[in-house]
Amino acid sequence: MTPTAAAIELEDQAIEQWVHLTSGHASDADRDAFARWRLLSPEHEAAARLAEQIWQALPETRTVQTFVPPARPQRRPLRWAALAAGLGALALTGLSEPAKVHFADYATAVGERRALTLEDGSQVWLNSGSALSVHYSATQREISLFKGEALFQVSKDALRPFVVQASGGKVQAVGTRFDVDRQGEHVRVGVTEGEVKVTSGGAVVPLKAAQRLAYMAGEAPSPTAVLDLDTASAWQRGKLIFNRQPLAEVFADIERYLPGSLVIAGSLPSTAVSGVFNLDDVPGMLDVLARTQPVRIYRMPWLTVVVVNQTRA
Repeated sequence: MTPTAAAIELEDQAIEQWVHLTSGHASDADRDAFARWRLLSPEHEAAARLAEQIWQALPETRTVQTFVPPARPQRRPLRWAALAAGLGALALTGLSEPAKVHFADYATAVGERRALTLEDGSQVWLNSGSALSVHYSATQREISLFKGEALFQVSKDALRPFVVQASGGKVQAVGTRFDVDRQGEHVRVGVTEGEVKVTSGGAVVPLKAAQRLAYMAGEAPSPTAVLDLDTASAWQRGKLIFNRQPLAEVFADIERYLPGSLVIAGSLPSTAVSGVFNLDDVPGMLDVLARTQPVRIYRMPWLTVVVVNQTRA
């Protein structure tokens, strides 16, 4: 049996109260009031249990894992080699990937986008919650993408290949425009102009304009697919564009623009979403999804909870 409108209203009340009780600002009187509230009827108790189940399912460490340091006003003056010398026995090359984020040359905070011009004239656009470092030598131009997404417009230099390292793989280009999106060990690559070579898991795959692929750390890249040029890198223009994209993927894309964590309570339907959203109004984006999709969305300073409404799913 699907929940009634009255049951949904009780669930909303229970979740809102539970959020307050776990916020660190609740008093004993607040806790006593919630205990009395849940005893009002079996329906109240069921709603309270749902709120507890949602909270128990939250990943306790995820907020820490997804933290991005505040954006730096300029490139860090210390190179890794100099810093390693200053720290003596500590070798930065042995740091974990999350630790390397804190030593990145460039980083963006959640909700921030940033444009860079490198010393050879190549341009880089960093998406929300991203971090990378730059190392240019006489023979190679190397970028290490530790986290997030970057769009590259590469200046031609036949003597120095332009290489982006991400999650054990690499993307090599000479005079082209392409996007690399790293989320943990998963990397997506899309080419809007020119051609790149993607190397991962011992395999090398050429990727041309209007093509995309993905790879996991240590694994061969996926087969190439068509890249939608109308939606590719729309974030650079301050937009998110979805063209019949599954609802689960829509929330995954939105999550990078939210502080803290996003948690889905329930199974999302395989709804196809289309639309153009403004990245400067993420709350408005969530409001639209709450009105048009079978979900309720609760926002807190460092947590967003999406509850699937089985009545409409």
